[in-house]
Amino acid sequence: MKKSIYLITGVLTLSVAGLAISQDRGPGRGMSRMDTDGNGTVEKSEFTAMFEKRFAETDTNNDGITFEEYQAKAEADRAAWQERRAERRAEREAKKEERSAEREAKMAERLQERFNRLDENEDGTVTAEEYAAAGDKMFDRMDRNDDGILNDRRDRGERGRRGGRDGR
Repeated sequence: MKKSIYLITGVLTLSVAGLAISQDRGPGRGMSRMDTDGNGTVEKSEFTAMFEKRFAETDTNNDGITFEEYQAKAEADRAAWQERRAERRAEREAKKEERSAEREAKMAERLQERFNRLDENEDGTVTAEEYAAAGDKMFDRMDRNDDGILNDRRDRGERGRRGGRDGR
């Protein structure tokens, strides 16, 4: 039975990985660059057109591709790839910073809400009495059996502190 589960899991994992690898990663990447009619397939004519375009881009003086032209084209392609890669990294970093700013704003909002709950008379200052009242409320919530004692097994439910038998 275990072997069957491992085998099925392995097949599913490889299937999902293969599907993920085969997917295009956006416009201008992979097969989508050659699929000029947008039908999701690359016909021989589209492939040939891409190849002819590539030849024309590489053969700068129209007398056939020399090694120097081939090398220059390879270097230009690499530079363009590195530029696109840097742009994608910058976009990811900007999104990351945006999410971080949103998290900070939410944390600040939650902090203000907690402070407001402490400041019962809403005068912008938490007095010792207000703070003590909040502590009393918290203790009462934690003392589930209302015996005035925390860390009692009865306050943690039937299973005890570690969730084991009889609280052990």
